[in-house]
Amino acid sequence: MITKKTDTRENKIAIWFSSILRWFMGLLFMIMGFSHFKDDRDWLAMVFGLLIFITGFFRPKCCIGNDCKI
Repeated sequence: MITKKTDTRENKIAIWFSSILRWFMGLLFMIMGFSHFKDDRDWLAMVFGLLIFITGFFRPKCCIGNDCKI
């Protein structure tokens, strides 16, 4: 699960926004790589998009709560 029961409403919004943004960006890269698959290196865009999409299922660790670590 991405969120925990102890998360505040603001934390849940930040977590879901981050996840949705990463899912969207991952899909965008995968679609761009798939639509230009005729070239030799366009599979890299699809793999990169897949990695970004997968990270959307992980909980972000910085700037949630009072401990902002950038």
